[in-house]
Amino acid sequence: MLEDFLSATIGLLIFGKEKAEEFIDMLVEKGEMQRDEAQKLVNRLIEKGKDEKDRLKEQIRQIKVKVDTSWKQKFVSQEDLERVERKIDELAALIKDKLT
Repeated sequence: MLEDFLSATIGLLIFGKEKAEEFIDMLVEKGEMQRDEAQKLVNRLIEKGKDEKDRLKEQIRQIKVKVDTSWKQKFVSQEDLERVERKIDELAALIKDKLT
């Protein structure tokens, strides 16, 4: 699920880059912007997109850590359950020995 989210986010960034380039190309064609200015703008937009992707990845990592921590606090692992069951079996055996 996390990988799907990241893939979708990257897809949106790429789609956004293509749309931005189309818009900038239109401005250049109309003479409202020079080609070198347009390339600088595209590069800035790409850099901002990369920064945003990195920021999102870090936020997702932090959320994952919180979810993992919460999960471990609320639920018992199979190993913990088996350890408790063994302890109960030991105590039951001790009680049985004391009663007989």
